[in-house]
Amino acid sequence: MSRYVEPARVRGRVVFRDVTVVDPVAGSGTAGVDVATEEGRIVSVSPSGADSAPADGAHVVEGGGRFLVPGFTDSHTHALNTPEDVDGAYALMLTQGVVGFRQMSGNRALLAARREGRLPRPNGAPALRATAGDLLTPFNAGTAEDAVRTVREQHRDGADFVKAGMTTARTFMAALEEANRLGIRLGGHLPPDLDPREAARGGVWSIEHLGPGVTVFAAASGREPEVRAVGASRRMPSLPKVRFPGAEKLVMKLIEGVVTNPATRTSADEAHAYELADGSYDQEKAEELAALFVAHGTWQCPTLIRVHTQQFGDAPEHTEDPRRRYMAPAELRKWDKSAKKFARLPDATRRALREHWAAQLRMTRTFAEAGVPMVAGSDACGAAGVVPGFALHDEFDLLAEAGLTPAAILRTATSEVARFLGEEGEFGRVAPGLPADLVLLTEDPLSDHRALHGIAGVMRGGDWWERAELDAILERVAAAPGAY
Repeated sequence: MSRYVEPARVRGRVVFRDVTVVDPVAGSGTAGVDVATEEGRIVSVSPSGADSAPADGAHVVEGGGRFLVPGFTDSHTHALNTPEDVDGAYALMLTQGVVGFRQMSGNRALLAARREGRLPRPNGAPALRATAGDLLTPFNAGTAEDAVRTVREQHRDGADFVKAGMTTARTFMAALEEANRLGIRLGGHLPPDLDPREAARGGVWSIEHLGPGVTVFAAASGREPEVRAVGASRRMPSLPKVRFPGAEKLVMKLIEGVVTNPATRTSADEAHAYELADGSYDQEKAEELAALFVAHGTWQCPTLIRVHTQQFGDAPEHTEDPRRRYMAPAELRKWDKSAKKFARLPDATRRALREHWAAQLRMTRTFAEAGVPMVAGSDACGAAGVVPGFALHDEFDLLAEAGLTPAAILRTATSEVARFLGEEGEFGRVAPGLPADLVLLTEDPLSDHRALHGIAGVMRGGDWWERAELDAILERVAAAPGAY
């Protein structure tokens, strides 16, 4: 059970009558369609009224020409960082049509809980599509040998992928080589001393946050050696080097402040690296980098909303966001502490961070236009200013600001996620046999991405919640905030 989400009033056989079914892959919609679901699966998709059988004994949702799309997946979250208290985040995700997620940090206990079927599954919980084990940090990947051992351990424990968090070029590439040998994917943060082209050629699965830092932007600079040399000065937090019981939890606690907003640790050298990269941007080099990513199938998860909340860490749009009312008080205290720390950064550093935003939008647009594969993620649950569920819609807006088309934005949260995870055709479309994870929209998402915000109802696992019920969930969360 969930503290916030009551069991769905509508369960069992459901028929959406006279809807426009949107196909993200084709970027097209088919009007006048009936979609029948039962036992968590789509059982038929047919012209409206052509088959009366699906409606027998079913709950009928009158579509009235509204638009039915696959439910959304947030491909970069940390919801299960607090598996004992995940109800609030899951409830918010449901209200925003988020029916699946990729967990970006795990541990042995989490992997064991999943393996043994002990993960919490409150009402309306999104599907855990993939999870990593422990982040690669100086604690477990301080040397190439340590990195290789950690990859082997995570592969043994059943992780779906390995996430690089804080590594060096040497430890990152050692981990990547071992991951490739074992057949487990590796993605995450590129270290500041690594050329992203080397990572792509080495088979890295995904790059998060456009780097982070200046790593990717150095490769699009006319002063690349200088930018890379200055950018490589990024500091890492001091972490224990010896393993002992409970050390993994201690490490996560030590880096918690960094995770809340890494930009609060921006040094003068890093700020200068941003200025150098942005002032020497070379579009031809950016396009060459994009072509390399396409050739090697190097996915991008830009998390622009996370980037924005970092680089504008004390902006009123984040510190006074009315959606803060859904967040746990302890989480808000972390956010506010981080905002004050951000405000104390030197003016020159804050200016460099603000001005780098345009470069990040430009790079995202360049990648999209070149056909670099991309999924949408928010970095919700732990990141300052990022509200679970809602943040994926913020990401849609920022991807649009970067220049992605409405159809491309829809794909980043639906069909492209299935392709990203190697499960193409298993979810992310409205088709017979696929999971009944659906969002009913009031407007056409292929005409304007903002239609993705106009949710009339959500189906998760065959259970249906109308808009009024979703709004009631939001009010229950606001009355007892518990999202992290």
